[in-house]
Amino acid sequence: RPQSPCIPSHISKLYPLEVLDLSHNNHLKSTIPTELGLLHNLKVLDLSLSNGIKSTIPTELGNLHNLKILDLSDCSIQGSIPLGLFHNLKSLEKLNLGLNKLTGSLPTEIGQLEKLKEMLISRSHLTGTLPTELGNLGSLENMELYGNKFTGTIPTTLGEAYISLKRIDLFNNKLSGTIPKQLSRLGLMQILHLKSNKFSGPIPSQLGTLPLLSWFDASSNFLTGTIPSTYGNSNALKDLRLGGNRLQSPIPESLCSHPRINNGNTRTRGCDAIACPLGMHSDTGFATVDQACQPCPTGYTTLYLGSVKCFKYTQRDFLAMFFDVVGGEQWEEGRKE
Repeated sequence: RPQSPCIPSHISKLYPLEVLDLSHNNHLKSTIPTELGLLHNLKVLDLSLSNGIKSTIPTELGNLHNLKILDLSDCSIQGSIPLGLFHNLKSLEKLNLGLNKLTGSLPTEIGQLEKLKEMLISRSHLTGTLPTELGNLGSLENMELYGNKFTGTIPTTLGEAYISLKRIDLFNNKLSGTIPKQLSRLGLMQILHLKSNKFSGPIPSQLGTLPLLSWFDASSNFLTGTIPSTYGNSNALKDLRLGGNRLQSPIPESLCSHPRINNGNTRTRGCDAIACPLGMHSDTGFATVDQACQPCPTGYTTLYLGSVKCFKYTQRDFLAMFFDVVGGEQWEEGRKE
């Protein structure tokens, strides 16, 4: 019976090698040999979509100081990201560890990758908080960390340092706290995807002033307050998705009449194209070309703009909504009682 091909340890003798691409290889049955760390001229290491690789990430890969692309996505990588992996990868521009079964958190040492442009570590089962050292990545343009189990807040350092970020995708994690207004300093930002987390507090008005922001999705969170009018004044914004939060009226007229937002559906749907009104709902929380906001069944209603479901509420629920509207969280403890 022929043996399945593997990555031999003596590959380290190919010391002039600059590109090692074994991607899309379903026949490869191997671990990642530590000897790859001896290929000091290597610039590209791509093992992506090679599902036969059953391995952890060798710490020795951190010795590849000329490496520009490290792609280990979708190749059954397990275990944690080694703490020493990022110490010497000073030339790394693209890091893709997505679609694996990693454990543990994102090491703080990732902040040492000063030339990193793309960080793609989505759907990889990572936990813990986002390190504040992400703010050190001055060359970073694309940060995709969606589909993990991150908790805690978005580090304000992402906006406090000059970063070239154009895309932040944190969809479907367990992040909480407020959306940092400091992100409004990211003048090149085009896409901000925060859907399906546990963010609370108001929608930062400052983000509506970002000159290139074309897609902002903060749906399915616990955001409160009203939608700031700054978003209606944007010339770049095309997609604004805020359904499934705890938002209140009014919707700014500048949004209801905006000719480009949400495929220009405001021309026919008006404010419903931004968020369904009270007592109505839709699958997305706003009206689309194919689906209008639907009235709730008899005996059911909604408490917030942009609802995706209708509920049968009690008097206590209505009091809770009143508490939110009047800013009860800011009251002194005695008044809350």
